[in-house]
Amino acid sequence: MLSLVLMSFLRAWRVGPSVALVLACVGVRAQSPAVAGSWPEDYLPALKPILQTALRQSLTIVAKEIEIAQREAQAVAIHAQRLPNFGGRMDYASNTTAISGNTTTQTRDNGLFYNVGLNQSVFHWGAITNEIARARIGVLIAQKNHADAYRALAVNLRQQYLGLVAKKASLLFARYALQLVKADLERMEDKLKNGAAAEGDVFGRKLYVDDRSLDLARSEAEFVGSRRAFGRLAGIGDLAEAAIPTEIPAPVYSAPAAGVLVAVLLRDGAKSTFQAEVSALNIRNADLSYRIARVRLLPMFNASAAYTLLNTTNASPVAVTQTGVTQQSVGLNAVWTIFDGFAARGAKLAALADKRLAERQLQAVTEATLDQAQNLERLLALDAQAMQMSEQRRGLAEGVVRRAQEEFKLGNVPQSSIDEATANLRLSESNNALARATFLSRWSEFVSLAGDDPVLNNLPLRYAREKR
Repeated sequence: MLSLVLMSFLRAWRVGPSVALVLACVGVRAQSPAVAGSWPEDYLPALKPILQTALRQSLTIVAKEIEIAQREAQAVAIHAQRLPNFGGRMDYASNTTAISGNTTTQTRDNGLFYNVGLNQSVFHWGAITNEIARARIGVLIAQKNHADAYRALAVNLRQQYLGLVAKKASLLFARYALQLVKADLERMEDKLKNGAAAEGDVFGRKLYVDDRSLDLARSEAEFVGSRRAFGRLAGIGDLAEAAIPTEIPAPVYSAPAAGVLVAVLLRDGAKSTFQAEVSALNIRNADLSYRIARVRLLPMFNASAAYTLLNTTNASPVAVTQTGVTQQSVGLNAVWTIFDGFAARGAKLAALADKRLAERQLQAVTEATLDQAQNLERLLALDAQAMQMSEQRRGLAEGVVRRAQEEFKLGNVPQSSIDEATANLRLSESNNALARATFLSRWSEFVSLAGDDPVLNNLPLRYAREKR
């Protein structure tokens, strides 16, 4: 772990020494024992590699990585103001000089002429330092946005994956129910051939089969579209139906664990979320902008050095003389804007307004996060209750199937009784899968918002979420 922290420190130092120590001390800590093993990917292991692949291949995350690269490039360009600027000019020329009206005084020279200069910023009242710090903050904001986008993507993928599992369970029930009604139609058609049924009975059952077939075809098409949308969002292509589990293991709900997460978030004031950290960085960014604008009307000092080789020409009524001259200069200059039409004043007012806006945004983000977490906690309790009720209904349906099978063996009931009981069991299993998926979807959203999302362990250490 120490080696990882040191590597993080070295990477962060490239961004800037002023934030390197902070980032090096920010690590991805282990999950709380109260929530470890409670994530959808823990119950459905096939989801875990999909979340890892999404970090590399999802278009959403790739776009955020490009944004980081852009901010880093801007930081390099802004940091160049602190480094010396070295350049020059070179000319190879043939020059002819003469006194007007006296061609006998004409002279020509050929040669190489050049100028080499060095410029270095010396003292700008901290403006350059603050501009570099703003560029580093821009990189940090891009990294925070990248991490938060991945966290939100993971929550979305979990919810969609759970929805696919529940949808598949619903399709299994619909397919089985269609088989039953088709079998019933066949039996009624046989009765019609034997004269034991009316045509209206057959026609009504045929219409019912057609309705159920159409509903199933529509559900199948929606399922295919949902799978493709999920694969496109995760960056894995189309997801085959066979790769989707048919059942979700029973989740375990701990109300005390949820209460602890909310209590920690309340104690922290929701300041450790990515959005809150970005708002805090925006406040710091606005403060640096004000410091830069405050010194715009002060003299800026620069140092320069130059070496020049040129040709000088002196003309007299009788002759023209040309001499190669070298010049060396070293100096200190000051650039002072005394009045800029109140542009500096406007920049200071804009920076102060930006700071006030960022402070209000931080307040709004933290309050919204706290409200969302508390609301999710309340809904989780209801989801857990609904899941428990669906478990009970499933248990009752299983008991009905067992009794029907026993009565069938005794000859007390026909096969249709077992089929009907089995259909009710399939329906209860479908509803149970939906209840479990709903609970796990909300649970992952709640814990990801209020605690430690394990997908963040896939991120580089420098993108970690700060903990207080």
